[in-house]
Amino acid sequence: MNNSEGTTVVIAGATGFIGRALVEQCIQRGLRVVAIVRDAERARRVLGGGGGDAIALLTWKDDLGRAVAAADTVINLCGENVAAGRWTAKRKAILRSSRLGPTTQLVRAIAAAPVAPRVLINASAVGYYGNRDLETLTEDSSKGSGFLADLCAEWEEAAQGAEPYCRVVRLRLGVVLGAGGGMLGKLGPIVATVGAIIPGSGRQWLSWVALTDVLRVIEWVRTHGMMTGPLNVTSPEPVPMADFMRVLAHQYRRPVWGRLPEPLLRLALGQMATTLTDSIRAVPARLMAEGFSFDAVDLASALRAAGVPGR
Repeated sequence: MNNSEGTTVVIAGATGFIGRALVEQCIQRGLRVVAIVRDAERARRVLGGGGGDAIALLTWKDDLGRAVAAADTVINLCGENVAAGRWTAKRKAILRSSRLGPTTQLVRAIAAAPVAPRVLINASAVGYYGNRDLETLTEDSSKGSGFLADLCAEWEEAAQGAEPYCRVVRLRLGVVLGAGGGMLGKLGPIVATVGAIIPGSGRQWLSWVALTDVLRVIEWVRTHGMMTGPLNVTSPEPVPMADFMRVLAHQYRRPVWGRLPEPLLRLALGQMATTLTDSIRAVPARLMAEGFSFDAVDLASALRAAGVPGR
């Protein structure tokens, strides 16, 4: 399908790190965006005043069925940041409800629509695979264990409820590197100021992906009518955490001060420390098999594209 004026894309989670960039890309491509948000006033500020005729804002209390019925594509990026605080019982419940609630509501709207959209593109994460040491993980690899693995599996299962009505693609995202948020939004200023510390052993694998490539994958999935199921959205070149921190420090012209042992990380962060210490060596096997070509494969180049100054 070619991009054409009048094509509507529904984006849930439009004010988030990926969502903001996706809204901008869709408008640039001449698509009409319906953004589903929690706070319309905040969304108008974040998205630049609402984007004129190119974007409409709905809240979760509005009639989502009409928006979904008029849409070519529904993209669900909803979910609280897993690294925003310690995983208390209350925080875990918020992380779960912020994903499963909106996903279930979208699936119900798709099921009730007189004409369903062609595709639901639903976010997930490589946390699905859990801590797997040196194992190379493709979309055929089994689910792992732990809170994140269980959370991702539940999230994906909720999205699969739309499969009787449209194709469903589940994006298992790696750590997304881009300007204005994500891991670099928190880590960058620290490294730029005081330098880097390697969490844990440093041997754990980090699956990363440039934000620009995430947007390209979403557009590719939207316009390739046969793709369904899970997709690892990661660079073909994952790196050990120690290498990532060294490259990041090098880009900022700052030193690497050593390692922070895992027991200290767990003391400081609790179970959330697994977001830094789990080893997930995921590769985009299905995308590469289908001929998708990543723009950002070299980590240093990806960091520079994300606004990290280079040497």
